[in-house]
Amino acid sequence: MPLRYLLHLEHANLPMHVTDAQDVRRVSVLKATGLIEAAIDPAFDTDHGSYRLAQAALVVCITEEGHAEIEKLRGHRGGTDPASRRKKAKTRLEPLDYLRAIERSAFPLRVEDPQEISCVDVLKQAGFVDAAISPGLAWKDADGSPQELAVIRRITPFGRAQLARGAAK
Repeated sequence: MPLRYLLHLEHANLPMHVTDAQDVRRVSVLKATGLIEAAIDPAFDTDHGSYRLAQAALVVCITEEGHAEIEKLRGHRGGTDPASRRKKAKTRLEPLDYLRAIERSAFPLRVEDPQEISCVDVLKQAGFVDAAISPGLAWKDADGSPQELAVIRRITPFGRAQLARGAAK
């Protein structure tokens, strides 16, 4: 039932910590098939020569392949034209795509766009960036409306490793 779990993840607030043993196994399968990006706690030796199953995972995002699989599950087997798929992809910014986009940026990097701030928050929680995110009421824009702000100090070594893994695909 990992594909049902993939549908569940589509509506979850990512990144999401998973601690239920069944769900950790589902995350493992979805990650192995390339449908999600996740960090799974390593199994460890219990001093008796056997290994304990992973107890926790952090689901970072659903990959493009994962979104395509969701479309197939819903019966949209290519029913949408490529142009509308591209438009839909542009409206939703994925955190790992955003990480790739800022890879060569000069830091600190100031971020004001709400969708980009959402990505920064996900990347920060996953440990991929070192960032500060102000509350929405911390400062105001030119119109005097409350505005959220994020400042990315750097991409962490863990984030750089993730970028390297993505480039190796």
